[in-house]
Amino acid sequence: MLSIDRTGEWGKVEYLHRLSCGHTESRKRPSVAPKIACSWCVVAVAKDEELRGLAVRQTVITEVPLDDIITYDEDSIHDVDAGRLRAGLVSALGIPPEAVEVVAEVDEEGNLATSYVVLFIDLSTATRLAKLDNDTPM
Repeated sequence: MLSIDRTGEWGKVEYLHRLSCGHTESRKRPSVAPKIACSWCVVAVAKDEELRGLAVRQTVITEVPLDDIITYDEDSIHDVDAGRLRAGLVSALGIPPEAVEVVAEVDEEGNLATSYVVLFIDLSTATRLAKLDNDTPM
C-alpha cells in the first residue's frame, strides 16, 4: 500500500487506498494493515485460472483434392449460365424472375447441366404472350 487519501464530506467520507499494483481501493475506514488485497487483481487471477482451464481449439488443415475444386468451378460456371438463361427469359418474355425455374441435373460424366426450364405464368401474361384479345373466352 502506497498511501491513503481521505475524500468526501462529513458523513460520506471514503478512504482511497493507493496500492502498489496501480489500482485504488475505496473503503469506509482506513486500513491499519501494512498490506491489503486488490479486489481487481484477485478477480483477474481467478479469471486467468478459469481461462487457462478452458480447452484450446486446434485448427486442423486438410488438403482439398484437385478434383473437388474443378467440380466446384464447373458448378459455379453452371450457376452463372443458369442465371443468364433466367435473365434472358425474364427480359424477353416480360415476366418476373421468380416465374422462371431453371432445373439442372448431373449428366453421365458427373457434371451439372441444365435439363429444362419451367415457366410459371398467370393467365393475363399467357394471353399477352399468345397475343390474344382479353375478350376471347378461354
